[in-house]
Amino acid sequence: MGEDTAPAPGAHRSSLRPTYTREQLSTYVSKHIAPSPAYTLETLESEIQADPLGALGRLQLRQLAFNPWGNLALHYSWHRGLTLDSDALYHKIVERGLGGYCMENNAFFSTILRSLGYQLYVTGARISLALDGEKDDPGFAGWQHEVIIVTINGKKFLVDVGFGSTNPLFPIPIEHSSTKVYETVPGAELRFVQRPIASNTDQSQRMWVLESRNKSHPQWSGCYCFADLEWLPSDFEIINYRTSRDPKSWFTHRLVLVKVLVDDETRSKATGTVILTGNKIERRIGEGDKEVVLEAKTEKERVEGLKKWFGVVLSPDEERGIRGTAAEIQKHGPSV
Repeated sequence: MGEDTAPAPGAHRSSLRPTYTREQLSTYVSKHIAPSPAYTLETLESEIQADPLGALGRLQLRQLAFNPWGNLALHYSWHRGLTLDSDALYHKIVERGLGGYCMENNAFFSTILRSLGYQLYVTGARISLALDGEKDDPGFAGWQHEVIIVTINGKKFLVDVGFGSTNPLFPIPIEHSSTKVYETVPGAELRFVQRPIASNTDQSQRMWVLESRNKSHPQWSGCYCFADLEWLPSDFEIINYRTSRDPKSWFTHRLVLVKVLVDDETRSKATGTVILTGNKIERRIGEGDKEVVLEAKTEKERVEGLKKWFGVVLSPDEERGIRGTAAEIQKHGPSV
């Protein structure tokens, strides 16, 4: 079972955060992160000691490569609930390989990083309305996302392993004057700016905004924004409940899953993505066009596709859990 970090001298016990045991970390590394059988937890720790930022970047990409982003448990389960408990997340992500959505993935990864000795905190983010299909909408919705802020040698970096196909692949420095453009999955770019957001009535307030563009939409468009303020675990419990339970949340009626593909030899370079939307699985390699690899006509076909393309193996109870939901593939035709 996981443990709690010891509080800093003079710190209140409410500042305690969970950590994983060395046995849990070793299993995580050997089962999912290691690029070769000889790579161990001790190897990772020595890399962190020698180059904490470089090691963090490699670990972030490898985390994205094995752990898909999505909402399977809201559809393929009997309970249709999501917990942010650290040991439950370890079981779901490491032992079962079921992936998770933003708050699950970043809550899990922040616990991994904390257990490895990184200094960090987590905060909430607002999702851009441009991601809802209207690329030119400059507004932002309410709090729906979680990001990790890691401090290395006094410098802060954005770390995120829970944002689907637009996910940063490595730590991005949080800098006031930076105009640097970063590559992400092939064909897409990111940048990080500090500016007001259109949804605020007080335009003197400035937020950190992650923006993206790609070859089909070359204009910069918002991904999410956040303020430089630590959130508490109870803050995420509130927005997790709303995002996963509210019928107005699209997570509750649309099935999605995204996995980043990496090179097989070193697992240090992104090569493409695999995306499930409804009954369709699409794969993109490099900057090429998306290829439809499966258009499931039945639940059996989709379950087999989850295993083949995402490595997700559902139990019989989980398979039956989708029956009667909006996301189920009906006999008269697939849902979308």
